[in-house]
Amino acid sequence: MSFEWGTIVKSINWTLVLGLINFAILLYILKRLLFKPAMEYLDRRRELIAGRMASAQASEEEAAALAAERSRELTEARERAATIVEGAQTRSAEMIDEAKLKARDEADRIVADVRTRMEQERDEMIRDLKMAYAEIAVLGAERVLDREVRIEDHRQLLDRLSAEIDDETLKVRP
Repeated sequence: MSFEWGTIVKSINWTLVLGLINFAILLYILKRLLFKPAMEYLDRRRELIAGRMASAQASEEEAAALAAERSRELTEARERAATIVEGAQTRSAEMIDEAKLKARDEADRIVADVRTRMEQERDEMIRDLKMAYAEIAVLGAERVLDREVRIEDHRQLLDRLSAEIDDETLKVRP
């Protein structure tokens, strides 16, 4: 095989030139049909991702603000609840004290009423005892005298005896 250098160079030159032209056409077609739409898609995708990132960051900030607001509201609610509980405890203590005072007053009133009734009953019993004592004395005197005493004499004698009978005589000894 004998190749001449000139034919090889000429053949390489034309092959090289045609290869370069084909390569340039291919680059142009790729740039026009593939590279430009791919770059536009990537730019749109980049903008979409940036928008979503900004939205996510804004949502995160809003969530943090809402969490802080809820925390503040919860703290206020706890403080209000503590105030209400404290007020209820104070009111219940006041109500208990008031009820004790009313009960003590009512007990004192009942005791005073009972004492008054007892004194009245005691006085009535003393009167009845004086009358009974006087009647017994008159009956005893009537038997001793063996005669009947007139009603007027009887009444005078009973009054005098009841006046003379003192409380010491009628006291019941335990």
